[in-house]
Order: sequence, then structure tokens, then C-alpha cells
Amino acid sequence: MCCLRLLLAFFLFQISVQTENFILERFTINRSRSVLFEERHLRWKRNVEENKVAANTSFLLNSILKDYDKSFRPNFDKNEPTLVFIDIFVRTMGPISEKTDTYAFDCYFRQTWRDKRLRFQSPNRKILSLGMSMLDKIWKPDTYFWNGQGSYLHTLTTPNRLVRLSEDGVVLYSSRLTVKAKCQMDLMRFPLDIQACRLVIGSFAYGINEMIFRWKVVGENRGVHMDYAALTELPQFEMTGFKVYNSSPLSRDTNYSTLEVRFFLHRHIGYFIINFYIPCTLIVLLSWVALWINREATGDRIGLGITSVLTLTFLSLDSRSDFRVDFPTALDVYILICFVSLLICIVEFTIVHYFTKFNTGDPEIQRSEKERLRNILRKLPKESMLSVGSRHYNRPNVAQKHMDHSHSPARKTAPERQRKTRGGMHLNGL
Repeated sequence: MCCLRLLLAFFLFQISVQTENFILERFTINRSRSVLFEERHLRWKRNVEENKVAANTSFLLNSILKDYDKSFRPNFDKNEPTLVFIDIFVRTMGPISEKTDTYAFDCYFRQTWRDKRLRFQSPNRKILSLGMSMLDKIWKPDTYFWNGQGSYLHTLTTPNRLVRLSEDGVVLYSSRLTVKAKCQMDLMRFPLDIQACRLVIGSFAYGINEMIFRWKVVGENRGVHMDYAALTELPQFEMTGFKVYNSSPLSRDTNYSTLEVRFFLHRHIGYFIINFYIPCTLIVLLSWVALWINREATGDRIGLGITSVLTLTFLSLDSRSDFRVDFPTALDVYILICFVSLLICIVEFTIVHYFTKFNTGDPEIQRSEKERLRNILRKLPKESMLSVGSRHYNRPNVAQKHMDHSHSPARKTAPERQRKTRGGMHLNGL
């Protein structure tokens, strides 16, 4: 009986456990189904709301553009000029070329203006981000760069442009551009020069009575903002700052409103010190070594001078390889000074060589010449010396002079000369 009771209790326990597991599984399934249903319901509700907002936005934009004519600028009916505010964010700078007098930089070019015809009222949205198709349906300023040369808009992966419309009719039009502009470079102090590259912004067709440009000043931003961390990577120049100028009229066929910004670029001089200034200085110092070379070493001095001149000529030609101008730069003046130093050394050697020849009283040269003559005489045979001496002695005139000199009376003493002189004087007195 005890065993039957235990088996019955164990069987009832197993049935209760399986029943609880079944109930838990059904509860979990029902709960997951309810969660999925709630998610689907929220998604459906969100889609409905988004479709409603999209429908409302589309209806809003269609209502804005219903009677809109993009052929006319804002304030055209009031005969007032349209104000356009410009803001530039410079990302990178370069390349900068002295050959073509151009410079380039990558920037975000932003334009802001107010068009009261685009005002709207919406309880959900204060700012609308418009597509590029919308940009083609509204008026936008015909801004261009007066000194531009080959600028372009980035189009990868799509055209890098955006348009935002505020409820009060303010339009923000931003685009990413690479601007290449003309820069009149002053290379008189090259490579110690500082260049001021201009960028002039204005309208192509609207005169100053129809459109006026202004810099958009927000806090410390004076209309131009720069990424100085990226601009430190310039290979030849260092961006030292910029200066903006307010609207000033420029004349083409009429007066136009323009803005101007000047970027100040300071050239790095390390490359020129290593490749030009130090080699030229060492060449001049090497030419001065000729001042301590023996003045008789003509070949050594000439070789050193010619080699120095040719090397300096090669460096001067290499300094003009990047650009060619019709006036001397600071580097050209330095190389010219080095040429003059070499010329002075060569002229000094020429003068010394001319005035230090033999028989000029220089004991060193005389000793060397005498030693050279002794060596020549030592190398001659003795028979040739005797034959030369006998031919000289057998000449008639020489023999007669020798005989006369041998038979001449002895020299008179000093008292005899005095008596002869006195006798001559006495006879003359008589």
C-alpha cells in the first residue's frame, strides 16, 4: 500500500508540473503575440502620422508655390534691393601656384536671404528641409566669383547642396565648392614674402540697386570661418589670418555690390634655407680657401674658382625652375652677392699672380728660381761646359783685351796720383 501511495503521489506531481509548464508556455505565446500586435499597431499609427505629415507638407509646399514666380526676385514689387548674406567655412587650402598666380580652397559656401512669398504656418514644423527639385522652383541669387578661375561644385555621391526654409520666409542655401581664384602675387621678397590673396563675391546680373551683399556675422564669426587644424598641413605656406571687407561697388557695365576677403599666406623658408642659402654660403666659403693656397699653384686656384662658379650657376637656375619673372627677387639678390664674392676671389688671384713674377724682389721666388737653374746646370756634362769656355776664350777681341790687361802697368799709388794732379794744376796755372 505504501508503494502504491508513493507511485500515485509521484504521478500526480508529474501531472501538475506538466500542467504548469503548459500554462506558462501558453501565457508566453499570448504575451509575445500581444507585444507583436502592439508593435504593429504603433508602426501603423506612425506610418499614418508620417503620411499625414507628408501629405500636409506636400500640401503646404504646393500652396506656397501656387502663385510663386521664380523669375522675379524678392522685393521686386516694392522696388527695393534684395539683401543676401554670405557665410564661408574654409576647410582646406591649396594648391597655390606661382606659375599661374592662382590659389584654391575647399569651402562650404552659404547664402541666406528672405523671400516673403515663401512664408508658411505649420504647428508641427518651423523649418523645412527641401530637396533639390524644390531649389529649381524658387528664386536664388546669381552669385559668382569675380576673380574666379575654374571653380566647381562637388557632386559625389550626390550634389553637395542643401536648402532650408524657415516659417518667416528665410532661405538658407548651402553648397560645397572648390574655389580656384586669381591671386596677384608680389614676389619681390621671395622667399621671404607674404601673399594676400583676394576673393571677390558679387552678382552676375543684378546691379547695386537690385541686390546688396552683406557678410553674415554671428558672434565671433565675421562671415568667414576657417579650420586652422586642417590648414596647418600646407606644404609651402602658413595661413596667418584673413580680413573681410564690407560691401563695395565694382563697375563692369554698371555698379555691382561685392564682398571681399583677403587670405594672408606666409611662405615657409626652411626649404629654401636648406636647398639654396646654405649651399651658396658654403660655396663662397670654399672659394675663400684659395686665399691660403700657394700663389704658384695656378691650376689649383683656377680649378677651384671655375668649379665654384659653375655650381653657383646651377643653383641659380634651379631657383627659377618654379616660376619666371622679369625682376630680381630676394633670392636672386643673394645669389648675385655670392657671384660677386667669387669674382672678387678670382680677381684677387689674378692681381697677385701678375705682380709676383720673378725679379720683383720676392726672396721666395728668387730662391726657387736659383735652385731651378742650379739643377739645370748640374745636369749638363762637363765637356760641353769646357768647349763653351774655350770658344769664348779664342775669340780675337777677347784675347787682345786679355793681353792688354796683362801687360798694363801696375796701378799707381795714392801719393803719385796726388803729385800728378798737382802738376797738372800747376801747368794749367802757368
